[in-house]
Amino acid sequence: MTFYKFEEINTNHTFLGGKAYALGLMANAHFPVPNGAVLSQLPSENQEWEFIFEWWKNLGSPKLAIRSSAQGEDSGDQSFAGQNSTFLNICDTGNIKKSVEKCFESINKKSSALYREHFLKEKSKSVQMNVVLQIMVDPLYSGVFFSIDPRTNEKNWVLEAIEGYGEDLVSGKKTPFHFVQNKNPQTKLFNLEEVVEIGNKVRDYFGFEIDMEWAIDKNNKFYVLQARPITALSGKTSKKKLINEEIDRLIRTHDANTIWDGQTFSEWSGPPSELTFSIWREAFSANRAFSSALKKLGYLGVNEEIKNETHTLLEKIFGRAYVNISLMAPLYFGSIPYKMIPKPHPHLKFDYHRMTFSNFMHTPLTMWKMLQVGWRLSTERRTYLDECIKELNFFKIKLATENYQQLDTQELIKLFVQDVETFSSQVLVYPLVLIILIESTSQSLRAMLDGVIPPSEIEQKLKEWMSNDLHTVTMKMNEDYQIACLDESKRASFLKIYGHRGPGELELSHLRWSELADKIFYKNIPGILNKSSKNDVLLDIRALKTYKKIAIEKEWLLLKEMLELREAWKMNLLKPYAEIRTLALEIATRERLADSIFWHDYKEIAAHQFNAEKALERKEKANLLKSISLPPILCLKELRAITEEKISSKSQDKSQFLTGTPLSPGFVFGEVRVVIDPETIDTNLWPENVILVAESTDPGWTGLFLKSKAVIVEKGGVLSHCAIVAREMNLPAISEIKQCHLRFKDGDKIWVDGNNGRITYS
Repeated sequence: MTFYKFEEINTNHTFLGGKAYALGLMANAHFPVPNGAVLSQLPSENQEWEFIFEWWKNLGSPKLAIRSSAQGEDSGDQSFAGQNSTFLNICDTGNIKKSVEKCFESINKKSSALYREHFLKEKSKSVQMNVVLQIMVDPLYSGVFFSIDPRTNEKNWVLEAIEGYGEDLVSGKKTPFHFVQNKNPQTKLFNLEEVVEIGNKVRDYFGFEIDMEWAIDKNNKFYVLQARPITALSGKTSKKKLINEEIDRLIRTHDANTIWDGQTFSEWSGPPSELTFSIWREAFSANRAFSSALKKLGYLGVNEEIKNETHTLLEKIFGRAYVNISLMAPLYFGSIPYKMIPKPHPHLKFDYHRMTFSNFMHTPLTMWKMLQVGWRLSTERRTYLDECIKELNFFKIKLATENYQQLDTQELIKLFVQDVETFSSQVLVYPLVLIILIESTSQSLRAMLDGVIPPSEIEQKLKEWMSNDLHTVTMKMNEDYQIACLDESKRASFLKIYGHRGPGELELSHLRWSELADKIFYKNIPGILNKSSKNDVLLDIRALKTYKKIAIEKEWLLLKEMLELREAWKMNLLKPYAEIRTLALEIATRERLADSIFWHDYKEIAAHQFNAEKALERKEKANLLKSISLPPILCLKELRAITEEKISSKSQDKSQFLTGTPLSPGFVFGEVRVVIDPETIDTNLWPENVILVAESTDPGWTGLFLKSKAVIVEKGGVLSHCAIVAREMNLPAISEIKQCHLRFKDGDKIWVDGNNGRITYS
């Protein structure tokens, strides 16, 4: 056991954890800190416990607050807010011993472990626990003082207070009194000026912005209970500014009725790197792969420069890839008086406001083209599908990765550009044809099922059929992977066949399996998943009570074949895609660019225009945008209404939006999950874009925070644990939404604007 009294702690004792270290330094700097001591190890002998009890008796046997102080806790990077245990009003030797033991044990709590793993990664297992024993303050008022606003990084102090113990404030059980500098902060409850004055002196003493817990006892004596650096400050102002700038850009450069579709690129889990996006952007520009795919199906295609900011159908919206489908109608049939309707599925609808003399004159020809293409897509899909199969069989692009190191840099860049242009002009053509065919066939199948089964069950039925009846090359790859995990002799063969693939493979900055090699194989896995030999989809279809069952079966079998062929194409097209990564890495090595190569546009690489500073700015911007979640179909009109600074009561139905207190900035679209008891929730059943709604939260909710895109609570101030952890995890959060856990229902689709504290129903 090692036991340190506060007066013995100096700048060499950082290993005691942020809480104990700060308390010791403040006590020695004569701040009003209640007396105490720190244990760095759990006592193992009776005489060690007796030493602690003797110290306590010499203080007069006061009530104690016994709290954890883990290494890394209360640091400038992570607060560990409430993750470990605290025990108050401990007043006898038996409970002192129990509380100390539980504090040391609390490092193994599930919520604490999840928090450490999320932030500390591989360092999480080496964190050591310390325990603070401190004279208890019987508070009249308790609170938290922030020397700078942690939500915005604005130069205003923020203070919150409640009557009684501060645990109810930081845990979010009570909504506190709230005071902000320059907003006429006055109160008769306690001496506000004294709290602010001492808070600023603590800030000046440490030399950084601080979060200080304090209490005023029943004799009106002020105490500092804890002080730590404000975490999660960096980037908050930048993020809010970035969101506002992006919304302003979209409003300035696009028609108010613009609609974007992000479903094609849903596999990108976050903002793509500049190199990745630039290659796919090229595929959706004039005379490239998407245009060729349209022409093969009888549409007009992209013959001219696209008249928008990016000169391509593929645009970045908050850093993510979206297809501007508002520009696509003319690419199908030419100038026509139609507008795009986003819901329930994007479709064209006649708009007489767009009728001009020119398109009136062309309407007969346009209608003929529409009928012609519609007829082809309903009668000639088999022909198109056979063509896709034939092209896949002939798909062989010579890879140059075996010889690239022998090339000089100029020749290497030339080869890189050649590969990129081949990929965006030729390789993607038939996969895009398949995507269009799949969408058309899916819509046809949905229409056939409409009236046969309830509309609300159609999507679920299609998902069920796909999970039971699809047999793709990707499934075969997963089976081979499990075999290779169990049998080392199969691993070389697996990497030879599938090495061009990997986690997050559509993002070029991600490693391929061939690079990870043996690291991808787990030594201990449960065993090979049993393959179901039962194919009951056709039986399911034949059991439908409708005369359309034969047509539905035919349509399903066609869709099934298309989906399986799409996966086969993906398996093959990722080979030249992996070569593009290999060549980019070689260029980076020669130019000493490291991973900043992926934050250059491919045309910049082609022109040998490398700018590491600009690349870093792009990467940092993408990191700021990671926590923003958007729906698959995005409408500018809806986006504009949601983010208006002031919503007029005349312009919107009041039932469609709610306003609360912003706890953490950000902008997210998602699906509500209301949680009453976190212990009963299986987050594996949650969709990817969950908005967590609760009456209040505490540190035991950490696992749910990690699975959520945003948080809404009724109780809890801007300095509660919920707010602090949400800011650290980059989750938009809003509080003071009355009865939110009763108002919202699971499955509600909502927007959460953490910048302005606004919630809008979609």
